[in-house]
Amino acid sequence: MSMSFWVIVSWVFVLILTAVNVGIFLKLKQASEQMLKMAFPNAKNMGEALQGMQGMMAGMQGGRGAPRNPDAQLKAAMEMLNRNQRKR
Repeated sequence: MSMSFWVIVSWVFVLILTAVNVGIFLKLKQASEQMLKMAFPNAKNMGEALQGMQGMMAGMQGGRGAPRNPDAQLKAAMEMLNRNQRKR
């Protein structure tokens, strides 16, 4: 067998592995987008989702990291949970 045969075989393996990597990447991207839509249903892209998450974090932080009104925070969390369960 000549050297060119092994060169061709190695490039075929490279192409196969590249196709597998692209397929895995697309599946992971799809799962990531699905989780993003579940976590932030109104966000159109990752930037809006991050802004929403930062807004939630800012709302949860009060003086010295303690919540300002834990009862209101619990009520808001329960309302969000109920809204998400009703959508399903």
